[in-house]
Amino acid sequence: MAIRSTFLSGTPAKAVLALAMTALTLLATPGGASATTVADGGRPDFAAQARTAGLDGAQAKGLQKRVDSYLAKEAGTQVAVNKITLAKGGEILLTLPGEKYAHELGAPQATPATAASGCPYTYVCAYSGEWYTGDVKQLFTCNTLNSIPWTGTGSWINNQRAELHARFYDVNRNVGWTSPGGYSDDPDAPWGWVYYLSPC
Repeated sequence: MAIRSTFLSGTPAKAVLALAMTALTLLATPGGASATTVADGGRPDFAAQARTAGLDGAQAKGLQKRVDSYLAKEAGTQVAVNKITLAKGGEILLTLPGEKYAHELGAPQATPATAASGCPYTYVCAYSGEWYTGDVKQLFTCNTLNSIPWTGTGSWINNQRAELHARFYDVNRNVGWTSPGGYSDDPDAPWGWVYYLSPC
C-alpha cells in the first residue's frame, strides 16, 4: 500500500499512519485480535480456548471460578483456560467440565488404564480424587511446602529418582509421613490431615 509523503506531514497525519499500521498488524496476526485480547485486570482472555475445548458459556465461567479459587489461595499465574503455573514451581491442571482426568489442552484425555502415566518424570503429582482423577498439582521443587487444598480421599504419584522421597506435612508444618522413593504411588490417599507437600 503506497501512502504519499505529503499526506503524512504534521501531527494529525502521524496519528492516521499509526492507526493504519496498527490495523495492518492486527490483520496480519494469525487469529486476528483474539490472539492477544486482554480482559480486565491485564489477564489474557481464555474464552477462545474454552470454546475450542467445547465448553459453553456456563461451563467456561464455572471453570474460571475454580481457577480463581486456586489463585486466591496461592501465588501463581493462569496460563491456559485450565492451567496455573505456580510461583513456587510446578503447576495445577484442572479437569475440564464433564471429565474425570486433568490434561493439557489438545492432549488426549487419560483413561483408567493410562491415568497413572500422566505424572511427568522428576515430578510428584497430587490429585484431588482417587485413582489419579480430578485436579492435579504437578510439583518438582525440593524443600518447598506446597499447600494441599483438598480434603477427603485423593491420590499421589512420586515419579522421581529412587533416592527422592515426597514429604507430607500436617497443619503445624510437621512431617507426618514420607513416601517411598520414586517410582511410588497411592491411588487412595487421605488428604484430611495433609496441609502441605514437598516433592523432596
